[in-house]
Amino acid sequence: MKFSNIFWGVILIFAGVLFILQNLGVINFEWTYLWRLWPVILILWGVSVLPAHSLIKLGLVLLVLAGSVYFMIDRTIYWEDKSWDYRIENWEEDDRQPIDQSFNIPYEDSTEYAFLSLEMAAGGFVIQERTDYLLDFSKKGTRSKYSYVLKKTDNKSEIFIERDEIKIIKGNNKHSVNISLNEFPIWNINLDVGASAVELDLSNFKIKELDIDGGAAAFEIRLGDAYPDMSVNIDAGASAIELKMPETSGCELKISSVLSGKSIIGFEKIDHGHYKTENFDEAENKIFIKLDAAVSSYTITRY
Repeated sequence: MKFSNIFWGVILIFAGVLFILQNLGVINFEWTYLWRLWPVILILWGVSVLPAHSLIKLGLVLLVLAGSVYFMIDRTIYWEDKSWDYRIENWEEDDRQPIDQSFNIPYEDSTEYAFLSLEMAAGGFVIQERTDYLLDFSKKGTRSKYSYVLKKTDNKSEIFIERDEIKIIKGNNKHSVNISLNEFPIWNINLDVGASAVELDLSNFKIKELDIDGGAAAFEIRLGDAYPDMSVNIDAGASAIELKMPETSGCELKISSVLSGKSIIGFEKIDHGHYKTENFDEAENKIFIKLDAAVSSYTITRY
């Protein structure tokens, strides 16, 4: 039997099983984000033409499909109660109806450093606008519920935003979140992302460290030069990543990728998986990027 017949047969059976589980309510699968994983098609096509034994190729196909689905399923999560300094809950009791939610955190002049930890459910997320508050949060659509914790010391504020109890039900589970930040503190941002479309325009903010852990997500990230020494760490699976950096900054890029497509513009290759911009040594501001990607596509450019 030809491997091509097995190859497409496995894919059709796999897709059919997912549709059945979705219709039965066993899983909550965000099909609207499937088109963002178009690089997976290229990977599967590449596997199908490899000069390898059929069983090896079939194993690779199953591995790629399983990995992609794992990152796209919006799994049920239950958070245990924690002893936190402060907690806000602002939503309607009937979680079957769409919920709009908003809150803001006041800015104090003594705040020199700010830390933001954010867990993102399936949906669209934007961080780009400036605000006079320390942070402005607004969400529209679906029944997803968020709460935050604020911890303060003399010159530092820590903000933890996360989803509360999630119940998988039939229906549209997508929503949009818009977050605005104050431009004066030095920010450390930690994002945990799943099955989301994420737009981060951080060019106006002093970003010391940006950590992203993402799966089945589409990222558009624009960095700036407001802080002289920025560290960016991205760990992504089955994702599409577009990363833009200013030409005024010197940039170092270290990449570890598996079954991924890449486009790197404006960098010189130093070694395998190691790149630098031509102005790295003399640039006043520097950006250090570490990218660990699997079954993903990424484009890295300068502006």
